[in-house]
Amino acid sequence: MTATATVTVDSLIAQHADNLAYVAENPTPATNLTEFLHHLDYAVDNFHQAGINGHDDLQTAGTLLSEAANTEGDTREGLLLRAAVVLEVVRDMTDEYRTMVGD
Repeated sequence: MTATATVTVDSLIAQHADNLAYVAENPTPATNLTEFLHHLDYAVDNFHQAGINGHDDLQTAGTLLSEAANTEGDTREGLLLRAAVVLEVVRDMTDEYRTMVGD
């Protein structure tokens, strides 16, 4: 049995900030939750405009992260785990977006 890494807001930001900043057309990746959610909102819009499937799920991830910021304990952990699962597609969606915009 392997140990599961603890999911934190900071770990999610570290994992996805570069891709979301690119799609949000922001030169600086997010370093905190407020910036991350801002980039996520813009990225959702750009994914939607590009016709890339999954943008609705990313909106859900934003909601989960916002809720997690206001909770503690097992509830927070559960929300962060759910957000992490939803955000797993960000890299693939960003690759598709890069291909579409010719980058």
